[in-house]
Amino acid sequence: MRTSSLLKWVIRMFLRLYHRVEVIGMEKFPREGAALIVGNHISYIDPFYIGSMLPRHVHFMAKAEAWRFRITKFFLDIFQAFPVNREKADIQAIRTALRYLEEKKLVGLFPEGGIREDVAPLQEVKQGAAFLSIKANAPVVPIYLSGSEKALPVGKIWIRPSKIRIIIGDLILVPEAGTFRERQEYLSQQILQTLLDLRKSIEQMD
Repeated sequence: MRTSSLLKWVIRMFLRLYHRVEVIGMEKFPREGAALIVGNHISYIDPFYIGSMLPRHVHFMAKAEAWRFRITKFFLDIFQAFPVNREKADIQAIRTALRYLEEKKLVGLFPEGGIREDVAPLQEVKQGAAFLSIKANAPVVPIYLSGSEKALPVGKIWIRPSKIRIIIGDLILVPEAGTFRERQEYLSQQILQTLLDLRKSIEQMD
């Protein structure tokens, strides 16, 4: 078993035993082909938890600063994540993402642009996900995760036994009509609204 597969298995078992994880909508997840995995971002453990529960490997785009710390660099490298400089248009990160999508693989990112501490989450999304989706003609898989902000709050180092729920939404297809800019804005709004709807669905379960 490869190191990444072994680590995914360990995290998956940890999620099931320690967090009583509940995954909803797995039947909607594409079993083949390129796709963008987009989700809300409420904790540093989000990409590892989401990636471990999915049946296919996801190459997550993560902020470049995360590679400065040995522990996060270790996990990100094993998960074959790749860095993005959030201070500018990172051409190398865009090329890497498009290459994975051209190879019919999965790319994951958090369209909020990072963990939000100062404002309520999901008030807006950046347009990078929509840009990549249109350029690669790859559908978007919306995923909403709840509980990780309690399991590992920002600034904490110990993971707590919080209930974790992961809900997978319907595929969001690339819009065909309009200019590139119009399609990008429309798709970004679709992503935002879908994540809001998924959050509402999870809140109704509590």
